[in-house]
Amino acid sequence: MVRLRDVAARAGVSLSVASRALTKDAAARISDETRARVEQAAAELNYVPDHRARALRLSRSGAIALVVPEVNNALFAAVHAGVHAVCTPRQISVLLGQIDPSDLGQGAALSSLIGNGRVDGVVLQRSEQFSDDDVSEVIDVDVPVILFNSSLPTHIGSVALDDRAAVQVAVEHLTSLGHRDVAYIGGPARHDAAFRRRAAFDQLAATGGLRTLPEWDVPGGWDAPAGHAAMTALLQASTRPTAVLVANINAAVGVLAAAAAQGVTVPRDLSVIAVHDTWIGAYTCPALTTVLLPMEEAGVRAATMLLDHLEGGALEDVVVAAPAPALVLRDSTAPPR
Repeated sequence: MVRLRDVAARAGVSLSVASRALTKDAAARISDETRARVEQAAAELNYVPDHRARALRLSRSGAIALVVPEVNNALFAAVHAGVHAVCTPRQISVLLGQIDPSDLGQGAALSSLIGNGRVDGVVLQRSEQFSDDDVSEVIDVDVPVILFNSSLPTHIGSVALDDRAAVQVAVEHLTSLGHRDVAYIGGPARHDAAFRRRAAFDQLAATGGLRTLPEWDVPGGWDAPAGHAAMTALLQASTRPTAVLVANINAAVGVLAAAAAQGVTVPRDLSVIAVHDTWIGAYTCPALTTVLLPMEEAGVRAATMLLDHLEGGALEDVVVAAPAPALVLRDSTAPPR
């Protein structure tokens, strides 16, 4: 097996210089010519870095955790793919886990999950049932935490999606079809992403000439049961909208089921569009028109920020604006009758 000392000998440098050159240590005073010579020697010898040994030298585990509300939620598959794409080339393991709301109040919920030194940092998607205080309690750990599509005024280090742009894509699609009577089924009141999407809808409805009645304002959530309950309540209104914008695709699955149970045909009687897209949207009946958000790219940004921070980089709060949210046109929207 080729070792670092073999690379150093071939390049005619010290072991320390070889190590710093190959880890691209920006603080090291190494000339470009020396760096190139070390990299060429490593390539000629087919040198593979021993990241486990490096982790031990740096007192690190060589792993990070991706913590989500539900590990079986299809939305988080794209996030995991993005995180994994960043970590794999850097020989960093990704541990996937979840924190249940019942864990709160028992102290050190995240500490219990990640263990003592098990991971070097965390990317965390907050549960819809967590308040800001709950999130603050959860992330009070000894490793850096990047919040995914959420933020706290007291915490630096987050990657959010462009929720307003996503809602705008949905509203513009509905108005292009001729819809003016549009209901909105939002997310949980405690979640800041739900707040951003609702605020965007209210503003766009006001400036775009949509009619929104108080009886079309029903509480929602991020899952199918919440969407089913919200749609069941909405269909009891004395006046019905011609279209419904749902803040989450999982909730939209429940919306379709409730419409079918009430004898409402989508999209003939009611158009339905949802924020977010997964493989599920193509297999509902009818297939859901959605707005695709860059979940994988956001996962890449979150993991990159975390790993760079572990190497001395700064934490920041960013919004992933590219690629922009995009309409995925399927069968659940049509012009109003």
